[in-house]
Amino acid sequence: MPVETFGFLDLGFLYFGYTWSMSRSLEILSLQPFFGGSHKQFDEGWRRHSRHHWTTLTLPDRHWKWRMRHSPIEFAKQISELKRAGQQWDVVVCTDMLDLATLKGLFPDLPPTVVYFHENQFEYPNRHAKRSDLHFPFTNLTSALCADEVWFNSEFNLASMLSGITSTLKLLPDYPPIESVDAIRAKSLVHSPGVEVSAETAPVRVLRRTSVDAIKIVWAARWEHDKGPEWLLEVLNVLNAQSVDFSISIVGQQYHKQPDSFEQIQQLHSDRIEHWGFVSRAVYDQVLSEADVFLSTANHEFFGLSFVEAVINGCCPVVPNGMAYPGLMKPVSGSERLLYETPEQAAALVQSVWRSREEFRAVSNELSELFSKSYAWPVRACAMDDRLAALIDSHH
Repeated sequence: MPVETFGFLDLGFLYFGYTWSMSRSLEILSLQPFFGGSHKQFDEGWRRHSRHHWTTLTLPDRHWKWRMRHSPIEFAKQISELKRAGQQWDVVVCTDMLDLATLKGLFPDLPPTVVYFHENQFEYPNRHAKRSDLHFPFTNLTSALCADEVWFNSEFNLASMLSGITSTLKLLPDYPPIESVDAIRAKSLVHSPGVEVSAETAPVRVLRRTSVDAIKIVWAARWEHDKGPEWLLEVLNVLNAQSVDFSISIVGQQYHKQPDSFEQIQQLHSDRIEHWGFVSRAVYDQVLSEADVFLSTANHEFFGLSFVEAVINGCCPVVPNGMAYPGLMKPVSGSERLLYETPEQAAALVQSVWRSREEFRAVSNELSELFSKSYAWPVRACAMDDRLAALIDSHH
């Protein structure tokens, strides 16, 4: 209900109406076609800290191409069953893995919709020289066009999608929907995900250890090609060749097939590895709390959840100069010194950070404090809860 419908001119009543609008609880339908990894963390974290009431429908996090194609059919069936049982919702929140346009065709009676882009298929790395199937990028395009609002987890994600749409439209034989870029831009917002921040992790002391020479490194990501395992291997080879005293924990979600670089890393650097593969949340938190440096070798990163978690937990980041990283770090003066361009530069930077840790401690601590305040789940959930309430008001 918008403020104007109260019918009062007194500013006190108008303020009360606004406060009521921003604090009331909505009924949210969350559609999660690929319920795993960062998608699952985001949905569960928001729900845990949200003031709204949630109904979440999920599908397993496997066969992502099949999920994008068939999930509208499955969700339309499940939504119909819930509606017949009497359930109603104020707004639908879905992800970029859902073909929202098809769902709306199958089930037109949906409330206002928000599609959240964890990644976008226009920018997602393609290991093949030539992209032969534009179906998945265009699924993202039509989903964004038919949504009421389009949310992105970072400025980089938003900018890369708009740029990718523009580039892709040039490949079309005729009738390119040029106007779609401006239409999507006009209803796009950046809402970063949150992380759990406890009293024990914030504020923290970055580069805490001073009495030992061995540097502890953590690499945490999905074990896939877009996270740069080839570069990780190169960095470790350089550190080893230069007789650097280090240990490393290489952790993250593994799949049935994974890049060969991981096998080479295990063979060549087994004596340096402290943790290997998927670990429990408790062990993961312990690894972050004990590490000195968080190393990313990703060749694509739309946000960098493990990066943010590591920095909050006291790791000094050594990350590529590109993707989402510079944008997240730019508020802190001097943080550009923690960015690198090549594996050789990454290895050199890891050593510089450790040898000159007093010099790097201030900027690292400032990053940790910034991330703790900016990305704590209570802060992020409140901002997104308020935005959903405003969206509903605009439709009444």
